[in-house]
Amino acid sequence: MSSSGRRPTPNSTSELLVHRAAAPAAAPPRDAHSLLTASLARLRERTRCEIALAWALGEDGAPAVAAAASDGAPGLAPTAAEFEAVIRLPGACALLASDSNPTLRGLAARHGLAAAAPVASADGRVLAVLLTGAPNAAAARPRELAALTAAARRLALPLAAAEAERRLARIDTDVRRLDRLAALGRLTQEMAHEVRNPLVSVKTFLQLLPERQGDPDFTTRFLGVVNGELERTLRLLDLVIDYPRLPLAPEEPARVAATVATVLELLEPYARQRGVEIAAQGADASASVALGEDGLRQVLLNLLLNAIDATPRGAAVSIATRPVPGAIELVVSDAGGGVAPALRERVFEPFFTTRGAHHGGIGLAIARGLVEQAGGRIRVRAAAGGGAAFVVVLPAAGAV
Repeated sequence: MSSSGRRPTPNSTSELLVHRAAAPAAAPPRDAHSLLTASLARLRERTRCEIALAWALGEDGAPAVAAAASDGAPGLAPTAAEFEAVIRLPGACALLASDSNPTLRGLAARHGLAAAAPVASADGRVLAVLLTGAPNAAAARPRELAALTAAARRLALPLAAAEAERRLARIDTDVRRLDRLAALGRLTQEMAHEVRNPLVSVKTFLQLLPERQGDPDFTTRFLGVVNGELERTLRLLDLVIDYPRLPLAPEEPARVAATVATVLELLEPYARQRGVEIAAQGADASASVALGEDGLRQVLLNLLLNAIDATPRGAAVSIATRPVPGAIELVVSDAGGGVAPALRERVFEPFFTTRGAHHGGIGLAIARGLVEQAGGRIRVRAAAGGGAAFVVVLPAAGAV
């Protein structure tokens, strides 16, 4: 320091680092590089060494320069043997001491380093190595070793915390990646289920076509249904291909009675094959809900397919529709074994099923998602005559 008591203007990068580190307004560093850089700057100020650097293992597991505060900032990257030798040091040591091994002496000669000190965590892991010296360095002085010892001790706790934070960040990144893969798996499962329903409908009509091809009414309805279901499948695939590039276009409110009639027409052959009747009641031809026709059709298909599968031969499935204040209520009831009270929330979880491993357990989750997106709600209760009753309440069109 000059006789006037003022610090001279910094004339090197390292001196500028020292000057900034001494400023009282500087925030305490948190990442490993900043911690090491600040510590090396203090070392240079206290020991007047020309070279101060830190070695540590890089992301690839190879030793590398982690930070440096040296005039000209030479590379000084360690070899694997040199790094192994310095991390085995018990503390701050002079590299040219009489008991130094050949690797340490070669390190001093090759890099102009005089002393080294490992920075170890509480469990003994070496987090970094601090090194000081100068070109044509002589043996380290006691003052330099004491400064290295103090620096290594001060760094141990914050450097361990920085490494823990870095590891947590890496774990968080890995978890997010796994979440994305899991989401992709769920999306694939959902799409398979979504596409299966229209294909089942088309298959059913194709099976009936040979015996009904002479019926013009059936053929007309068949072509209309098949085209509608294939168009819906294409829209589902387009949604996945374009997502998230294209915003979803708002759908027209679904007319409940017309949608129920279409779904029943699709499922009637399947129900007949299984010996199950489907009864509908109460649908108001003018009632519409705040959910598009595709969405309402998918909800009803999922609920009715589950109901048909759960109902024994000779029994019936019913779908009842009635207006409630500001909404329309649809109730799909089956004559199966019902759903235990403890499982009535879980049946809406993705991949949860009570019907065996061959069922995907995704249909009710899809139905709930569609209903809740429209501002509605869905629940399950015991049906009046036994079995399960799935109650869907959707806002009436214009009520949301």
